[in-house]
Amino acid sequence: MAVFSVVIKVNDLDLCRTFYRDVLGFGDPAVDSSFAVGFALADNFHLVLEKVSAPFLEHASAATAWSFGCADPKALSARLESCGYAGLTPMRGSRRTDLYMGRDPENNVFLVKDLSRTGK
Repeated sequence: MAVFSVVIKVNDLDLCRTFYRDVLGFGDPAVDSSFAVGFALADNFHLVLEKVSAPFLEHASAATAWSFGCADPKALSARLESCGYAGLTPMRGSRRTDLYMGRDPENNVFLVKDLSRTGK
């Protein structure tokens, strides 16, 4: 089990599994069940999607966001758009020019750090 995890509560686990696996390119889940999906993104770090059918989930106004690095955010943005999702947008109101924001199918926010601009 990973030492660190981010848990995202989702209503449609199948849709979100496909989005994170195929569109964001995280590959096959390390854990895959009917109630949770876990992607091993780095040593000791998992991204977990947890199925929660609570009608009060309102992702668009949630205060939680998580981030990951990407060597080619422009290509990722194009892939998002080609799959029918909104592309990445630059973080507004920030001096940082290496951060972009995206949203999953349920409006959960994720941030993408442009690794090509930082050399890391």
